[in-house]
Amino acid sequence: MRELVIPIENAGDPDATEMIRVWLGNGSCSISLLLGMYEDAEDCEIDELEVWGNILSDIAQHIAHGFKQSHDWDEVKTMAKLRHHFNQAIKEHAPGLEGHYIKEH
Repeated sequence: MRELVIPIENAGDPDATEMIRVWLGNGSCSISLLLGMYEDAEDCEIDELEVWGNILSDIAQHIAHGFKQSHDWDEVKTMAKLRHHFNQAIKEHAPGLEGHYIKEH
């Protein structure tokens, strides 16, 4: 099993929180999400769907930036391709996703 390291910017931060983990294995994609973090906080007026939209955007930007650094790909073109494939996948696959929501104990 191959796990990624915790980003150095978050190492040692006792308040750092893992929000998403993605695994490819056994012929499928499995995802663990920390849902409800803001909803569960007292006196919090944050729209959690806006936060997840920002997280998805950050992921795409990190992918584009990473490919720029590792393969010298154009970030604007990479973002355009990611956006295209993201929108296509949403149209083709939603609804109908299988999986289970499991509350932590």
